[in-house]
Amino acid sequence: MSRLSLRALLLRADEEVVRDCARQWCRDAEPPSQRRAAIAAAAGGMEDETLVLQRLTALPRKLQDLLELFFADDGAVRSVKDLIGEVGGAFKSRFDLEATLAALHREGFLWPAKADAGSACDDPRWGVPGELVECVREYRRRAERELQDSLTLQGFLDARYFRDRGREQGTGDSNGNGNGNGSGNGRSADHARKIYKLYTMESSMRQRAGKLAPPLRALVDDVLVRYGGIAAWSDLVADTELDDGIDPEFVGKSLEEAMLGLVGPLDLARIGIQPIDQAVIVFHELALFLIRERGASAIPTVTEALVCGGDFATNVCRFLRELQQSKVLFTADGKLFKASQKRIAGLLLPVPGGFLPPESLLEELYRFALQRRLIDRRGERSLRPTPAGQEFDRSALAEQTKMLLAHFVEDRSLPGETYHQVRMRRVLLRLLRRAEPMLWQDAAILPFLARNAYLAQLDSKPAEEFFATRFQGGGYTPSETLQQMCWNLLVWVKKRLFPLGLVDLGLQSGRLVAMRLSQLGTELLDAEPAAKVGGTRSSLVVQPDFEVLLFGGDDVHDVAHFLDRFARRIKSDHVLHFKLERTTVAAGLAEGLTVAAILQELTDRARVPVPQNVRYSLEEWGGEKSP
Repeated sequence: MSRLSLRALLLRADEEVVRDCARQWCRDAEPPSQRRAAIAAAAGGMEDETLVLQRLTALPRKLQDLLELFFADDGAVRSVKDLIGEVGGAFKSRFDLEATLAALHREGFLWPAKADAGSACDDPRWGVPGELVECVREYRRRAERELQDSLTLQGFLDARYFRDRGREQGTGDSNGNGNGNGSGNGRSADHARKIYKLYTMESSMRQRAGKLAPPLRALVDDVLVRYGGIAAWSDLVADTELDDGIDPEFVGKSLEEAMLGLVGPLDLARIGIQPIDQAVIVFHELALFLIRERGASAIPTVTEALVCGGDFATNVCRFLRELQQSKVLFTADGKLFKASQKRIAGLLLPVPGGFLPPESLLEELYRFALQRRLIDRRGERSLRPTPAGQEFDRSALAEQTKMLLAHFVEDRSLPGETYHQVRMRRVLLRLLRRAEPMLWQDAAILPFLARNAYLAQLDSKPAEEFFATRFQGGGYTPSETLQQMCWNLLVWVKKRLFPLGLVDLGLQSGRLVAMRLSQLGTELLDAEPAAKVGGTRSSLVVQPDFEVLLFGGDDVHDVAHFLDRFARRIKSDHVLHFKLERTTVAAGLAEGLTVAAILQELTDRARVPVPQNVRYSLEEWGGEKSP
C-alpha cells in the first residue's frame, strides 16, 4: 500500500500550511512554534483514535465518501485522474471533485503529493498521511473483531495471546490470524487451538466455574439466569444485592483469571443496539454450557400446558373457504369491514392463552394471504382466493406450516429492530432443531442463547454499513437493549411459533415459565424421528349424533387438519371433538374430497364401527353411494 508520512507530505509546504495543520490536529493545546515539533504534534494527533474518529464523524457525508478511497488497500495517494475514473459519476464535474479535495485539504486530511516521474502535469496527486491511515485501519480491524473478542473465549484468547504474536512473525492475515507458511506461526496457531480446546472441555468449564468464591459465583449465576450471560453493571447494582468488596475491577480480574469472562465496555451503537458502558460478560461458550446445564437440572414446574397443533394452518384454510363461499368486502385502505371481521373471527379456532386474540389472529391471516398472493382484491372491493390460495387449501399440513414459518421469520410487524430480530429468529430455529422434543425448559433459555450466538458470529461490517445510513439523517438513536432483544424474540415465539404449533408453552399460576419443542415442531424441523416422541397412531370414535372424537397420536395434527376440511371443530382438548354437518361436508366436497375418501378415513381410524346412520347421511349429503 502506497503511503507517505505527514513529514513527507509537508516537506515543501510553507510555514503557514504547517501551522494550520498543527492547529487542526492539536486543538487542546497551542501548537509548537518550531516546524519539526509542530509536524510531530500534528502526527501525534492523527494517531489519537478518539480525536480522529471525532473529526471524521464531523465531516459532511460527501467528504467522508471521497476520503474513504484513500483508506482502501490500493493506496493512500491518488491522482485526480484516477479519482475521476473511480467516483467521477458522484460529482457534477472535475471542478466539483477538485473543490471537495480542497475542502479536505482545508480540514487537514489531504495534502498535495509529489507527482510520479512521467505523469502529466495537469494530473495532480493527493495523499492522506500514513499516520492517519494506519490509525483508521487499526481501529476498523479492532472494531471488526470487537464483539468476538469480548463475547467469546476464542476471540479473547486470540486477541490477548496469539494475534499480536502472529503479526510480529509477519505471517498473520489482516485480522491477525496466522495463515502463512512460517513454522513459528504454524506452531502458534496449533497451540492456540489446543489451549481453546482445553478450556472448552465440559469438565474444565464446570471446574473453573465451581472454584469461584461464593459471592462471585452468585453474581455469575445472576448474570446467566437474569440476563443470559451479558449484563450492564448498573443493572446488577440496581437489581441485586452485591456483597461488600464486589466491584467491576475485582469481578473483571477474577473472570479473566478463570477464563470465564470479562468486564468492559460494549460499543454497540454502531450496529443499532444500545451501548453498555460497563458490561459483565460470561463468554459465549461458557454461557451456552452453564445455561443448558442449569436448565437441565432446574426444569420449571408446569401447571398448565398450552398446545396449538396445526390450528393456525387450519384457520388459514377456514379464512380462504369463507372468501370462497361468502362475499367479503374491504375498505378503501384495504382493511376488512368491521362486520366481516367479526363474522370471520368467530369462525376461527382460538389461540390458547390469549397470546393472539381473534382480531389479531385474523389480521395476521389476512396479511399472510395478501403477501403470499393467496387472495386477490377484485371488483366491488371483494376478496377471492387465487389459484395459489386454492392450492394452499389442498396441500398437506407440513407444506402449509413451512410456508407460514417462512413468512413469519421475515415478519416486520412485531416490536424490535428488524435487522437483528430476523437474523436471531433463524438462529433460534437452528437451536430449536437441537432441542430435546417434548421436554420443558425455561422460557428464556432459547432467546438468551440465540442472542448470544447471533452476536458472537455477527459480521459487524455489514451491520455497521446498514445503520450508518440511519445515523446520516441525524436524530437516530438505538433504542433496543441487549435484554430487550431477548424479550422481543420471546414475543415472536409466543405470537408466531406457538400459534403455528412448533412449540408448546407451559404456565405456572397463569405466568409463562417454560416452552418445549412440540411433536409437530419435531416433525417439521426434522429435529428427531417421530417414533422417538411416541410411536402411536391417532384413532377416533364416530358417535350416532355425528360427533367425532379424535384421540391423540403421532399424526394427530395431520388427522385433525383433514377432519377440519369436512367437519366443524367444537372442542380442543386432550381429545378433539368435531361435528359432521351437511354444510361442512358440502364444503369439503366442493374442495375436491369425496364421500368415499371421508368414509375411508373415518373407518380406517375408528375404534368402533362407524354408525350406519352416519354412513347413510354422508352418502345422502354427497349424493353418492359408498363402494
